Amino acid sequence: MKLSIEELKTYVGNVVTAAKLSNFTFNQTRDNIVELIDKIGKIFTVDACVVADKLAKFDGEYLSFGKTIEEWQADLKLPQSYAAIANPEDCLKPYYNTFRPVAYSYTVGKQYIPQTIPYNNIERAVHNEGEFNEVVAMLAKRLDDSVITYRYGVKREMVARLIGLCASEMDPSNATLFVASTSYATVNTLLKNASNVVGILVKPYTGSDAADWDAAVAGGWIIPLDLVEVLAKPVDSSTGEAFIESLKTAVEIASDINEGHSLNGNTLAGNTGLTLLVKQGIMPSLDVNTLAGAFHLDKLDPGVEIISVPDFGDADSKYYAVLIDNRGMRLHNTYNATRENNNGLLDHLNVFRHTEDTAWISRNTFVRVYSAS
Repeated sequence: MKLSIEELKTYVGNVVTAAKLSNFTFNQTRDNIVELIDKIGKIFTVDACVVADKLAKFDGEYLSFGKTIEEWQADLKLPQSYAAIANPEDCLKPYYNTFRPVAYSYTVGKQYIPQTIPYNNIERAVHNEGEFNEVVAMLAKRLDDSVITYRYGVKREMVARLIGLCASEMDPSNATLFVASTSYATVNTLLKNASNVVGILVKPYTGSDAADWDAAVAGGWIIPLDLVEVLAKPVDSSTGEAFIESLKTAVEIASDINEGHSLNGNTLAGNTGLTLLVKQGIMPSLDVNTLAGAFHLDKLDPGVEIISVPDFGDADSKYYAVLIDNRGMRLHNTYNATRENNNGLLDHLNVFRHTEDTAWISRNTFVRVYSAS
């Protein structure tokens, strides 16, 4: 009989029905001469790592002792005129350095993931020892996958905390209105001028040090902060080009000595590498609407590694990208252990995977947060 394509399509449509694929019910059949139950021919699973930790570069070294991280930073020193030396005995005076306020990061707490493996149970579901070992191996692997997923989520939440710190420091409502005749002794005090420009106090200021805000900035007592940029989310060629221009500007600033681009606002040397973290949906638009039509594609290359992630933890949805110094964030594991308990009465093995981490965000490295509003 001659076969037509349309006839074949109709025939196989009747043969390969939805009821015969991915059914949650096992229908027992005895389609054989001895009327034994028709056997299951293959048992398998499609396995892969639950999630690839795209932020693995922000893993810190394992901390064998201690859980708390202490960050310090020494300031640069202003040169003094050799010709202005008035007293040779000045060589015996102390010239102590000044430092940024020390910051501390604490453990996020010990977590555990439980797994029960029953005895004389899995054997009922498989054909042979090989299939049995596959099931047990899968259960053990899921403990690792669960830890990876958890730590990946912690890192995204760390980005949310970094965004929150930047936004808080840039918020004029968290700053004190600067009055030139007033003394400010506490380093890292947030101050603002009449135009709501926010700066951070980097050295004690007395009421007679400067005539006004501009003089206080020029004299190095106050460093204006530039941590968050409000810029339309790149959704077309115009907004995409604006974003890339801003990004390239930030990369250029970060590559040289700069101030006001860290949480401490202090003077930074050129970075040793930057990473742009973007929420999913940003790069497809840039690739299609901006980069694909570029005549000189190399001119639009921001020169940084770009990593897209599902979210920035619980950060406000208006934040869509963060440019961060590669040294600016680390998740340090401080405990990693697997323990077992045999339950003889109930005839099962309990496996517990323990993990503990300390999350650290630097106050002394470059950061730029992009917000849609």
